[in-house]
Amino acid sequence: MKNLSKIIFIQLTLITALSASGGIGGGGIANIPQGQDREKYHLGKAVYNQDITLEKQTNVKLVEQEERLEYLQGSLPNTEKRRVNLPDFAGKLTEEQLQALEYFIQIRFNVKFPDKKKE
Repeated sequence: MKNLSKIIFIQLTLITALSASGGIGGGGIANIPQGQDREKYHLGKAVYNQDITLEKQTNVKLVEQEERLEYLQGSLPNTEKRRVNLPDFAGKLTEEQLQALEYFIQIRFNVKFPDKKKE
């Protein structure tokens, strides 16, 4: 009986230590926004993962899209840079899709973009 209580004590101590050190538990997953931001997040995710068909758009500023997409590409972790080539999307995104993609990358990869100042 004495040995059993020692074993239980040791197990509880280990469980407490692992829980406190982060050894047990989840983490590392982005907090998915709620409301309208949730829709924007999922649209950006669909664009990023190429779950939607992208077609050549008319009335887009191609050079501006290329620059924004190159900046986004550079903001990605190295593993993601090898997986996806965002500049390939230039001229194929609506402004809404591009903003959603930027938003998704900010949330998913914890990237901070400089504030856009109106001139």
